[in-house]
Amino acid sequence: MGDFGKTLRVKRRQRMMTLKQLSERTKLSVSLLSEIERGLAQPSMSSLKKISQAMGFSSFDFGDEENGRIDALQAQTQPKYVNEMKVVRVGQRKKLMDPSRSPYMYELLTPDFKRLIEVLYLRWEPGFSSGPDPIMDPPGEKFVLVLKGSVEYQVGDEVVQLHEGDSVYYPSGKPVFFRVLGDESCHAIGVGTPPSF
Repeated sequence: MGDFGKTLRVKRRQRMMTLKQLSERTKLSVSLLSEIERGLAQPSMSSLKKISQAMGFSSFDFGDEENGRIDALQAQTQPKYVNEMKVVRVGQRKKLMDPSRSPYMYELLTPDFKRLIEVLYLRWEPGFSSGPDPIMDPPGEKFVLVLKGSVEYQVGDEVVQLHEGDSVYYPSGKPVFFRVLGDESCHAIGVGTPPSF
């Protein structure tokens, strides 16, 4: 998380943006943003997305606009299907969070954000949740397949519990909350179009 905070501080300053301005764009407090930049606080999933969206970067590729959210949104308006095969080796996946220090880890299984879909490997530790604020993505479609463990999803007003082998498909424009159930970590595959991480 410290690396994310350091990168956030550098990119924010490069854009000559104050913490107050970032706070206004994200609706997060200045003190929380300051703690995140100093590596003292860990943002919820919702906060992480708000920061990334306000800065115009992907959560995974926080310092690389070419592979970030901007390209994904352009691909949405002008679909370009792939014409070559790409392999993503297990040791070369882009990761969000250090798995040894964080209650969650997301790995990008697709090569980059220049695709029409994103596929993620998700790992959430027991007790982890998306946080108090809903996750709000642009309109699109999402799919989650639980490989191990259990998780509860709330999409809009609907609540479902998913266990090993269960899947859910939902519109991504609705508010989403989730929380891990039980005493074991939850492993899942998440698919989304358009890419929104």
